[in-house]
Amino acid sequence: MKAETPEGITLIRNGLFDNGDYGSTYLVGHDQLALVDPGTSYSVPVLLEWFEEHSLSLSNLKYILLTHIHLDHAGAAGHLVEKLPNLKVYLHRKGAPHLRDPAELLESVREATGDRFSEYGEFKPIPEENLETIGGEKTFNIGSKEIVAFPTPGHAPHHLAYYDNETGGLFPGDSAGLYLGGRLIPSTPPPTFNLEKSLDSLTRMKESNPSILLYPHFGPGENPGELIDDYKRKLRDWVEQVDKLRSRYEEEEKLVTEIIETKRDWIRNGFSVEELKMNIRGVLKYFSWREDDQK
Repeated sequence: MKAETPEGITLIRNGLFDNGDYGSTYLVGHDQLALVDPGTSYSVPVLLEWFEEHSLSLSNLKYILLTHIHLDHAGAAGHLVEKLPNLKVYLHRKGAPHLRDPAELLESVREATGDRFSEYGEFKPIPEENLETIGGEKTFNIGSKEIVAFPTPGHAPHHLAYYDNETGGLFPGDSAGLYLGGRLIPSTPPPTFNLEKSLDSLTRMKESNPSILLYPHFGPGENPGELIDDYKRKLRDWVEQVDKLRSRYEEEEKLVTEIIETKRDWIRNGFSVEELKMNIRGVLKYFSWREDDQK
Protein backbone atom coordinates (compact mmCIF):
# COMPACT_ATOMS: atom_id res chain seq x y z
CA MET A 1 0.00 0.00 0.00
CA LYS A 2 1.32 3.43 -0.97
CA ALA A 3 2.38 5.70 1.88
CA GLU A 4 0.22 8.72 2.68
CA THR A 5 1.36 12.20 3.57
CA PRO A 6 0.81 13.25 7.20
CA GLU A 7 -2.03 15.57 8.25
CA GLY A 8 -1.35 19.15 7.26
CA ILE A 9 0.91 18.13 4.34
CA THR A 10 -0.40 17.62 0.81
CA LEU A 11 1.47 16.33 -2.23
CA ILE A 12 0.96 18.26 -5.46
CA ARG A 13 2.21 16.69 -8.68
CA ASN A 14 4.02 19.64 -10.28
CA GLY A 15 4.37 18.12 -13.76
CA LEU A 16 8.16 18.31 -13.79
CA PHE A 17 9.54 17.41 -17.23
CA ASP A 18 5.98 16.62 -18.36
CA ASN A 19 5.86 13.57 -16.10
CA GLY A 20 3.25 13.13 -13.38
CA ASP A 21 5.44 10.81 -11.31
CA TYR A 22 8.69 12.77 -11.08
CA GLY A 23 8.12 16.09 -9.33
CA SER A 24 6.47 16.47 -5.89
CA THR A 25 5.69 19.89 -4.46
CA TYR A 26 4.31 19.80 -0.92
CA LEU A 27 1.72 22.16 0.51
CA VAL A 28 2.35 22.57 4.24
CA GLY A 29 0.26 24.20 6.93
CA HIS A 30 -3.20 24.78 8.36
CA ASP A 31 -3.94 28.46 8.91
CA GLN A 32 -0.98 29.68 6.86
CA LEU A 33 0.47 27.79 3.91
CA ALA A 34 3.92 27.08 2.48
CA LEU A 35 5.09 25.30 -0.64
CA VAL A 36 8.17 23.09 -0.42
CA ASP A 37 10.18 22.99 -3.68
CA PRO A 38 7.66 24.42 -6.18
CA GLY A 39 9.48 23.13 -9.28
CA THR A 40 10.38 24.94 -12.49
CA SER A 41 8.62 27.90 -14.09
CA TYR A 42 6.64 25.34 -16.10
CA SER A 43 5.18 24.10 -12.81
CA VAL A 44 3.59 27.46 -11.98
CA PRO A 45 0.42 26.98 -14.11
CA VAL A 46 0.07 23.47 -12.67
CA LEU A 47 0.24 24.82 -9.10
CA LEU A 48 -2.19 27.66 -9.82
CA GLU A 49 -4.64 25.24 -11.37
CA TRP A 50 -4.34 22.97 -8.33
CA PHE A 51 -5.16 25.87 -5.97
CA GLU A 52 -8.19 26.75 -8.08
CA GLU A 53 -9.46 23.17 -8.29
CA HIS A 54 -9.23 22.84 -4.50
CA SER A 55 -10.93 26.19 -3.88
CA LEU A 56 -7.87 27.59 -2.11
CA SER A 57 -7.04 31.25 -2.44
CA LEU A 58 -3.46 31.87 -3.52
CA SER A 59 -3.40 34.67 -0.94
CA ASN A 60 -3.17 31.99 1.78
CA LEU A 61 0.28 31.11 0.49
CA LYS A 62 2.79 32.91 2.71
CA TYR A 63 6.05 30.98 2.35
CA ILE A 64 8.20 28.94 0.00
CA LEU A 65 10.70 26.48 1.50
CA LEU A 66 13.56 25.61 -0.85
CA THR A 67 15.68 22.59 -0.04
CA HIS A 68 18.17 23.89 -2.62
CA ILE A 69 18.33 26.23 -5.59
CA HIS A 70 18.58 23.75 -8.49
CA LEU A 71 16.00 24.88 -11.03
CA ASP A 72 13.85 21.76 -10.86
CA HIS A 73 13.18 22.78 -7.24
CA ALA A 74 13.50 26.57 -7.18
CA GLY A 75 12.74 27.78 -10.69
CA ALA A 76 9.10 28.59 -9.88
CA ALA A 77 9.92 30.70 -6.82
CA GLY A 78 10.53 34.03 -8.53
CA HIS A 79 7.36 33.69 -10.60
CA LEU A 80 5.31 33.09 -7.47
CA VAL A 81 6.94 36.04 -5.70
CA GLU A 82 5.97 38.21 -8.67
CA LYS A 83 2.32 37.19 -8.12
CA LEU A 84 2.57 37.47 -4.31
CA PRO A 85 5.00 40.31 -3.47
CA ASN A 86 4.89 39.56 0.29
CA LEU A 87 5.86 35.91 -0.14
CA LYS A 88 8.86 34.85 1.96
CA VAL A 89 11.34 32.36 0.51
CA TYR A 90 13.40 30.29 2.96
CA LEU A 91 16.72 28.91 1.69
CA HIS A 92 20.34 28.32 2.64
CA ARG A 93 22.33 31.54 2.85
CA LYS A 94 24.86 30.18 0.30
CA GLY A 95 22.11 30.00 -2.29
CA ALA A 96 20.70 33.49 -1.75
CA PRO A 97 23.15 35.43 -3.97
CA HIS A 98 22.22 33.18 -6.90
CA LEU A 99 18.52 33.90 -6.51
CA ARG A 100 19.10 37.66 -6.39
CA ASP A 101 21.34 37.48 -9.47
CA PRO A 102 20.93 34.13 -11.24
CA ALA A 103 23.47 34.62 -14.07
CA GLU A 104 26.08 32.27 -12.57
CA LEU A 105 23.43 29.73 -11.55
CA LEU A 106 21.95 29.63 -15.04
CA GLU A 107 25.34 29.17 -16.63
CA SER A 108 26.04 26.25 -14.27
CA VAL A 109 22.69 24.66 -15.12
CA ARG A 110 23.33 25.14 -18.84
CA GLU A 111 26.70 23.42 -18.54
CA ALA A 112 25.27 20.54 -16.47
CA THR A 113 22.13 19.90 -18.53
CA GLY A 114 23.33 20.58 -22.07
CA ASP A 115 20.55 20.08 -24.62
CA ARG A 116 17.97 19.74 -21.81
CA PHE A 117 18.53 23.29 -20.53
CA SER A 118 15.28 24.59 -22.02
CA GLU A 119 13.33 21.98 -20.02
CA TYR A 120 14.30 23.80 -16.82
CA GLY A 121 12.24 26.84 -17.71
CA GLU A 122 12.76 30.53 -17.07
CA PHE A 123 14.18 31.90 -13.84
CA LYS A 124 13.16 35.25 -12.38
CA PRO A 125 15.38 36.97 -9.78
CA ILE A 126 13.98 37.31 -6.27
CA PRO A 127 14.31 40.61 -4.38
CA GLU A 128 16.42 40.67 -1.25
CA GLU A 129 13.44 41.56 0.95
CA ASN A 130 11.69 38.31 0.04
CA LEU A 131 14.59 36.06 1.05
CA GLU A 132 14.85 34.46 4.50
CA THR A 133 18.33 32.95 4.68
CA ILE A 134 19.42 30.06 6.90
CA GLY A 135 23.03 29.37 7.87
CA GLY A 136 22.82 26.68 10.54
CA GLU A 137 19.92 24.91 12.23
CA LYS A 138 16.88 27.15 12.56
CA THR A 139 13.37 26.72 13.97
CA PHE A 140 10.51 28.83 12.63
CA ASN A 141 6.75 28.69 12.29
CA ILE A 142 4.39 28.26 9.36
CA GLY A 143 1.30 29.50 11.20
CA SER A 144 0.72 26.91 13.93
CA LYS A 145 3.27 24.47 12.47
CA GLU A 146 6.81 24.45 13.85
CA ILE A 147 9.49 23.67 11.25
CA VAL A 148 13.17 22.90 11.87
CA ALA A 149 15.59 23.55 9.01
CA PHE A 150 19.11 22.16 9.07
CA PRO A 151 21.96 22.00 6.52
CA THR A 152 22.40 18.78 4.53
CA PRO A 153 25.31 19.43 2.14
CA GLY A 154 26.65 16.85 -0.29
CA HIS A 155 24.16 16.94 -3.13
CA ALA A 156 24.89 20.67 -3.12
CA PRO A 157 26.63 22.96 -0.59
CA HIS A 158 23.48 25.07 -0.23
CA HIS A 159 21.17 22.17 0.64
CA LEU A 160 18.71 22.11 3.56
CA ALA A 161 16.28 19.58 4.99
CA TYR A 162 13.06 20.63 6.73
CA TYR A 163 11.54 18.71 9.65
CA ASP A 164 7.91 19.16 10.70
CA ASN A 165 7.75 18.91 14.49
CA GLU A 166 4.01 18.25 14.41
CA THR A 167 4.13 15.07 12.32
CA GLY A 168 7.77 14.02 12.19
CA GLY A 169 7.70 14.41 8.41
CA LEU A 170 11.09 15.19 6.87
CA PHE A 171 11.60 16.96 3.56
CA PRO A 172 15.07 15.73 2.54
CA GLY A 173 15.24 17.38 -0.88
CA ASP A 174 17.68 15.44 -3.05
CA SER A 175 20.04 14.67 -0.13
CA ALA A 176 18.33 11.30 0.36
CA GLY A 177 18.32 10.46 -3.34
CA LEU A 178 15.47 9.89 -5.75
CA TYR A 179 12.63 7.55 -4.78
CA LEU A 180 10.96 6.52 -8.00
CA GLY A 181 8.48 3.71 -8.24
CA GLY A 182 9.63 2.43 -4.84
CA ARG A 183 13.29 2.31 -5.91
CA LEU A 184 16.13 4.51 -4.63
CA ILE A 185 18.38 6.07 -7.29
CA PRO A 186 21.49 8.13 -6.50
CA SER A 187 21.43 11.84 -7.30
CA THR A 188 24.98 13.09 -7.83
CA PRO A 189 24.91 16.06 -10.23
CA PRO A 190 27.83 18.33 -11.09
CA PRO A 191 29.48 20.53 -10.15
CA THR A 192 29.57 20.12 -6.34
CA PHE A 193 28.53 16.57 -5.40
CA ASN A 194 30.54 15.43 -2.36
CA LEU A 195 30.32 11.84 -1.13
CA GLU A 196 31.63 12.38 2.39
CA LYS A 197 29.35 15.33 3.08
CA SER A 198 26.41 13.40 1.61
CA LEU A 199 26.99 10.51 4.00
CA ASP A 200 27.29 12.88 6.97
CA SER A 201 24.02 14.56 5.95
CA LEU A 202 22.27 11.21 5.76
CA THR A 203 23.42 10.46 9.31
CA ARG A 204 22.08 13.84 10.46
CA MET A 205 18.72 13.20 8.82
CA LYS A 206 18.41 9.79 10.42
CA GLU A 207 19.21 11.32 13.83
CA SER A 208 16.15 13.56 13.46
CA ASN A 209 14.10 10.34 13.76
CA PRO A 210 11.61 11.16 11.01
CA SER A 211 8.28 9.36 10.77
CA ILE A 212 8.25 9.61 6.98
CA LEU A 213 10.45 10.95 4.17
CA LEU A 214 8.74 13.36 1.78
CA TYR A 215 10.77 13.08 -1.40
CA PRO A 216 10.60 15.72 -4.14
CA HIS A 217 11.26 12.86 -6.60
CA PHE A 218 8.79 11.32 -5.78
CA GLY A 219 6.33 11.16 -2.94
CA PRO A 220 6.31 9.82 0.64
CA GLY A 221 8.56 6.97 1.76
CA GLU A 222 7.80 4.86 4.83
CA ASN A 223 10.43 3.26 7.11
CA PRO A 224 12.72 6.29 6.78
CA GLY A 225 15.58 4.82 8.83
CA GLU A 226 15.77 1.83 6.50
CA LEU A 227 15.51 4.06 3.43
CA ILE A 228 18.35 6.27 4.63
CA ASP A 229 20.60 3.28 5.42
CA ASP A 230 19.77 1.73 2.06
CA TYR A 231 20.59 4.97 0.26
CA LYS A 232 23.94 5.18 2.02
CA ARG A 233 24.82 1.75 0.63
CA LYS A 234 23.55 2.57 -2.85
CA LEU A 235 25.43 5.87 -2.92
CA ARG A 236 28.73 4.26 -1.89
CA ASP A 237 28.25 1.46 -4.43
CA TRP A 238 27.42 3.94 -7.18
CA VAL A 239 30.51 6.07 -6.58
CA GLU A 240 32.65 2.92 -6.36
CA GLN A 241 31.28 1.66 -9.69
CA VAL A 242 32.15 4.92 -11.45
CA ASP A 243 35.58 4.89 -9.83
CA LYS A 244 36.37 1.37 -11.07
CA LEU A 245 35.24 2.12 -14.59
CA ARG A 246 37.16 5.38 -14.87
CA SER A 247 40.36 3.45 -14.17
CA ARG A 248 39.41 0.98 -16.92
CA TYR A 249 38.48 3.46 -19.65
CA GLU A 250 40.51 6.41 -20.82
CA GLU A 251 37.58 7.72 -22.86
CA GLU A 252 34.68 9.05 -20.82
CA GLU A 253 32.24 8.16 -23.60
CA LYS A 254 32.98 4.43 -23.23
CA LEU A 255 32.58 4.66 -19.45
CA VAL A 256 29.21 6.37 -19.85
CA THR A 257 28.04 3.80 -22.40
CA GLU A 258 28.82 0.86 -20.12
CA ILE A 259 27.13 2.44 -17.10
CA ILE A 260 23.99 3.18 -19.10
CA GLU A 261 23.81 -0.47 -20.11
CA THR A 262 24.13 -1.64 -16.50
CA LYS A 263 21.59 0.86 -15.17
CA ARG A 264 18.74 0.52 -17.67
CA ASP A 265 16.41 -0.36 -14.80
CA TRP A 266 16.91 3.16 -13.40
CA ILE A 267 15.26 4.74 -16.45
CA ARG A 268 11.75 5.07 -15.07
CA ASN A 269 9.14 7.53 -13.79
CA GLY A 270 10.74 10.54 -15.48
CA PHE A 271 14.38 9.63 -14.79
CA SER A 272 16.05 9.77 -18.20
CA VAL A 273 19.29 8.65 -19.81
CA GLU A 274 20.32 12.32 -19.87
CA GLU A 275 19.77 12.53 -16.10
CA LEU A 276 21.92 9.43 -15.62
CA LYS A 277 24.70 10.95 -17.74
CA MET A 278 24.55 14.10 -15.62
CA ASN A 279 24.94 12.05 -12.43
CA ILE A 280 27.95 10.24 -13.90
CA ARG A 281 29.58 13.59 -14.66
CA GLY A 282 28.91 14.68 -11.09
CA VAL A 283 30.85 11.73 -9.68
CA LEU A 284 33.70 12.23 -12.15
CA LYS A 285 33.85 15.90 -11.13
CA TYR A 286 33.97 14.85 -7.47
CA PHE A 287 37.00 12.61 -8.12
CA SER A 288 38.66 15.33 -10.19
CA TRP A 289 38.59 18.02 -7.53
CA ARG A 290 39.37 15.54 -4.74
CA GLU A 291 42.51 14.41 -6.57
CA ASP A 292 43.48 18.02 -7.25
CA ASP A 293 43.23 18.72 -3.50
CA GLN A 294 45.56 15.79 -2.76
CA LYS A 295 48.34 17.04 -5.06
